[in-house]
Parts: sequence; C-alpha cells; structure tokens
Amino acid sequence: MPTYGMGDAIHEMRIRAGCTQEELAYGICTPGTLSRIENGKEVASKQVFEALCQRLCGMCHMGISFDTKIEMQRSKFRRQALLYLEQRELEKAKLALEGYYALKETDNPFCLQFALYTQAVYQAIQREREEEILPKLEQALEITMPNYKERMQAAKRKILLTYDEVYIMSNIGIAYAKNAQLEKAFHIFYYLKGYLERQRLELSESLKVYAMILGNFAWILEQQGRFEEAVKHCDTGIRICHLTGKYTVLPHLLCIKAWCLTASGNAMMAKKSRRQAKALFDITEHYRGYGSFAEFYKAREPIFVIF
Repeated sequence: MPTYGMGDAIHEMRIRAGCTQEELAYGICTPGTLSRIENGKEVASKQVFEALCQRLCGMCHMGISFDTKIEMQRSKFRRQALLYLEQRELEKAKLALEGYYALKETDNPFCLQFALYTQAVYQAIQREREEEILPKLEQALEITMPNYKERMQAAKRKILLTYDEVYIMSNIGIAYAKNAQLEKAFHIFYYLKGYLERQRLELSESLKVYAMILGNFAWILEQQGRFEEAVKHCDTGIRICHLTGKYTVLPHLLCIKAWCLTASGNAMMAKKSRRQAKALFDITEHYRGYGSFAEFYKAREPIFVIF
C-alpha cells in the first residue's frame, strides 16, 4: 500500500478528482497556499486538511492527529453536539454547544461556521426565532463559499463541498420549505442530490450524507404532491442504509415513505413502513424529544442533522 506525505496525498486526490487548485481551495485557503501544501513547503492546519479532504471525498482514508488538548476537547464537544441534536436531546446539545463555543478560536473560520450553523439547527428544532435561521445559515455558508448562489448557477464552474457545507445547504433548503418557498427548496436538494451522485460514493460517510439528502429531497417532493418520485428516493436511501450499516437516517426515510404511500392510497404498504419506522424509533428512543413516536410522525419533520 503506497504512503504519501500530506501534500502528496492532497495532490493525488485532486488530480484524480479532475479539479484545479483554484476549485479545490475556494473559500478554504488561497490557491497559492494549496500549491505550497502540495509541494511540501507548508503544513496545513488540521481543519484546512480535513476540509480539503472532505471536498475530495477522501477524509475517511486519512489518519489525522490532534495538535493540542484544546483541539481534542473541541472535537469531543462537536461530536456530542451533533449527536444530541440528531437525537433531539436539546439540553445535552445546549451544554455541548456551550462547551464548544467556550473553546472556539475567534479567528478560525471553521469554528465560526460550525457555531453559526449549529445555532441555526438548534433554533430550527426548537422552533424559536425562526426569522434568524435562514440568514444565519447563509452567513455560515458564505464563510467558506462566498457568492454561493452565483456559483451554483454557473454550470461550467466546478464546485466542491465539505460535509459541513452539504449540511448547511440542506438546512437552507429546509428553511426555504418551512417558509413555503418549495421551489427554492427543491432546487437546493436537486442540486445536492446531483452533486453527491457525481462524487465517488464508496465511503460510508459520503453514503450516509447522500441518504440524508435523499430523505430531505423526498420530504420536499411529498409536499409538492409528487408521491411516486418521493417513494423511489426513499427506497434508494433505504438500500443505502442496509448496504452501509448506517441506520441513523433509516427511520426518517420510512416515515416519509409512509406519508407518501398514505397520500397515494396505498394504506397497507404505508402501515408496513410506519410499523418498521416505529420499531427502529422504539429501539433507539430517537423520538424522545417528542414524547412518543405518534407525536414525531405527526410533526412530519425533515432530517436536520446526522451524526
């Protein structure tokens, strides 16, 4: 098995991805900095290295060490925050986020981005100060993707995304849908779905993110009355969950599928999907923020975040 230095690894993955230094570095570092990293003349920080690898869908193959005790603590709070937000354990999520904020570097763009978008997700789940959510998410995305709307519309320009950028864009789509702007939400999830399908999705983390996007895309299609399309996307996501052993998203997909089957008059299959979703929720107690599975099912919520 070949071994590479940090710069060699980035260079090799970039060439395989067929992108330029400008396309990869955009919003993360300057092309000149990336060139020095690839040539071994500069060492990337952990967060810059992670962001570059995520855009190249290669992070999971890399061994990354933490430089300081504070970095390790911050990473621990980050993981806890995402887990508790996903599980709707909001008091625990709040404590984890407070721990992260206390340790974040004020001049670190990645720390600021994570802080902004997790604040927005927390508010979305709590349904509080909802008018702040979309501006906060867009501010977070602009940190590493300036002029993101123009870049998405420029079909000839190659765009590479980190996992955080995908999560943020997904939540922007959710925010549009919550504000009854379904067409805008549709275009965001259609874009993300196409983007992920063009990437090399052999990595389990990438596939888990893809399943989340398929679920949210189906959530939008269900609201548009496009039930058959939504069920197909749910079924694709369900197969991915089985293939990768990533079951976090699975009960959400089953719920969305059940809504669509009910709306299209297939009561028997809808009941089966709903029963499967309830069994998974009962095992994981994933609906605890709602008190019961029936309350969660009735809320018809999207997938805000995954861990």
